[in-house]
Amino acid sequence: MAFQSIGQRLGFVSAGDEYRALERKVRRMESASKAKDAKLVEKDNALAEKDNALAEKDETIEKQEREIAELKAKLAEMQK
Repeated sequence: MAFQSIGQRLGFVSAGDEYRALERKVRRMESASKAKDAKLVEKDNALAEKDNALAEKDETIEKQEREIAELKAKLAEMQK
C-alpha cells in the first residue's frame, strides 16, 4: 500500500501535503530552468560560431579588396 498522509486518510489537505506539493513544484521549476539555461548556452555557442565565421569572411573580403586596389594601381601605372 502506498504512503498516505494523515490528511489523505482523513480526507483533507494537511500542511504536510501542501509542503510536499510545493517542494514538487519547486523541483519541476528548477529542472525547467536548467533545461532553458542549457538551451540558451547552446544558442550562445551557435551565435559565437556564426560571429567567428562572419569575422573570417570580413577579413577575406578586406584582403581581396586590398589585392584589387593593388592590381588597379599596377594597371594604372602600366597604362601611362
